This record gives sequence, C-alpha cells and structure tokens, in this order.
Amino acid sequence: MRMIRWEAPPVAPAGIVLGTAIALAMLVPMMKRSTGQGPYIPPLLCGSFAGAVVMLGLTAVTDPARAALRRETLEG
Repeated sequence: MRMIRWEAPPVAPAGIVLGTAIALAMLVPMMKRSTGQGPYIPPLLCGSFAGAVVMLGLTAVTDPARAALRRETLEG
C-alpha cells in the first residue's frame, strides 16, 4: 500500500494537466471565433475541479489495491 500511495499522487496532476490542455485546445479557438475573446475560467471553479480530480484519482487507485490485498490475505 505504501508503494501505491507513492505512485498515485503523480497520476492525478498529470491527468489534470492533460485534461486542461485538451479542453483549452478546443475551447480557446471556439471562443476566439465566436466572441473574439478568450474563455473566462473562474479560479475557484478550476481549483475545485482539480481537487475533485485528485480525490477521485487517489480513491480510484487505493480502493482496488486495498480490496485486492485484503482478498489475498483472506484467501492465502
């Protein structure tokens, strides 16, 4: 579990950066073409999404690992 806890935190920021880059790559040209301005992204909203992604990422990694290790100890 210690190894999983060390591996999980870099995955969430990588997902945040990659997801943000993809969204901005699509959103910026669309907004520039339709309104002539870039998109406004409220910092609090962006931060809350990032926090949710980190929490979901950690949960998605640690819960299955914990269940697999528990099953291994019960069977073995």
